Amino acid sequence: MLSRRGFVACGTRSTVRSRPGSFTPLEAWGMFSKKNPSVPRSVTFRLTFLYAALFSALSIALFAVVYISLATNLEQQMDNALMDKAREFELLYAGHGVKALRAEFQREAESRGIRRVFIRVLSASGEVLAASNMSAWQGLKASHIQSQASRNGAVSFSTLSIPGHEHKVRLIRKQTGDGHVIQIGMTLRDSEGIMEKYRETFGTALLVMLLSGGLVGWLMARRAMSGVERVTQAASRIGKGDLSRRVAAGHEGQEIDALAMAFNAMLERIQALVNELREVTDNVAHDLRSPITRIRGIAEITLSGEQDVEAYREMAATVVEESDRLVGMINTMLDIAKTDSGVAELSMKSLDMREIIDEAGELFQPVGDDRGVRIDLHLPPEPLFVVGDKAMLQRMVANLLDNAIKYTPSGGKVTISAIADAACVRIELADTGVGIDEKELSHIFGRFYRGDKSRSTSGSGLGLSLALAIARAHGGDISATSSPGVGSSFNITLPLSSPHPSPVSNTTQ
Repeated sequence: MLSRRGFVACGTRSTVRSRPGSFTPLEAWGMFSKKNPSVPRSVTFRLTFLYAALFSALSIALFAVVYISLATNLEQQMDNALMDKAREFELLYAGHGVKALRAEFQREAESRGIRRVFIRVLSASGEVLAASNMSAWQGLKASHIQSQASRNGAVSFSTLSIPGHEHKVRLIRKQTGDGHVIQIGMTLRDSEGIMEKYRETFGTALLVMLLSGGLVGWLMARRAMSGVERVTQAASRIGKGDLSRRVAAGHEGQEIDALAMAFNAMLERIQALVNELREVTDNVAHDLRSPITRIRGIAEITLSGEQDVEAYREMAATVVEESDRLVGMINTMLDIAKTDSGVAELSMKSLDMREIIDEAGELFQPVGDDRGVRIDLHLPPEPLFVVGDKAMLQRMVANLLDNAIKYTPSGGKVTISAIADAACVRIELADTGVGIDEKELSHIFGRFYRGDKSRSTSGSGLGLSLALAIARAHGGDISATSSPGVGSSFNITLPLSSPHPSPVSNTTQ
């Protein structure tokens, strides 16, 4: 049975090892190496200005609402007071006549102040029948009041500006049953004083609120931008070559913490790429040195001119063999690079993975027999359809099978099993070989990487790298598990396809 141990979810990448991209890691930091401290401050200033402007707009809107409400309320109170007085005088007029009104008008004006209130009764023709002391109201024109009153029915209110008076006057005009008109005017000094005091108080409060809002906005902006500044500072140090720096998590909010986490994850990725670049460089130097040294040695022997023809033939054959080895290594590197970068030309069509596994088993059966390694295939009766390039998938399976046979001692076996679930085709290639140390397991898919146990074995160290690149080019992945002295298991995951899929591009994406 095929074990699901070691498989990853279909469509996801294995965590055993990260594959380098097509960019130079240190160049990726060029954008961060030039620190620009004015940017955070500029953003801080804009955020502060935004907070202050928003705070001011809300404060002014609140002021306008309260101001209009207060003015309306004061005017309503004044109108109610005038209406009550007008009704009082109307009752007095109806019961005691104009003579009683004159005395009452005089007392009312003197108690409130002759410059603050006036009261009078006019006939239908505009003649003044009774009035309070009007010496302070010389600018008041009866015709003006009468013309306004006549347009508003039995009761009307109006606000007038009268020459010689600092404050406006609120006027009521109420018509009596016999056609006479009672007019009461009262200055709006108290109301205007209240409104003026409110405006002054609001002005002071607005200034305080602006300063407070600006300060709060600045503090909030600084708190929000402190995480960005930490990222900038870390990027500046990293641009100078210190890849060990990380951004400490703060308390500015989930967004900034998420930025710090993403930044740290990117640092881990870049550091892994740099470390891998160093390892690849070391391994390339090691693997290229031997064939080049042999070719140079043969060339020096040839230049000595002391060999017979047969010896020259053997040396030429050795040069060709070593050259082919170098060319094969370079071609494999190019294939990995093209497949990784998504520019490899792939002939994508529907394939049955059982056929590819069967062909690989038949191809390597003689190799296994020579080494005393048994190859067992456990495949389901139903097809395992995938969309892919047949030659590339054959190469992937062949590389893994060749690797398994190479590191399995005589008497061991290699087992290939496959199943399909709702979304994926899962292939397990297990051997009873020497196994892989845990410290080496995370590096086995690296280009040119060869463990301590494989140094004496022929090979370039590119087979597993190419296999992983092919799997990922087909939307799949490869993961590995191993126990030293027991064996290893390589688990391939490929997206399941229908027998007749829609046409796809012949270039990997």
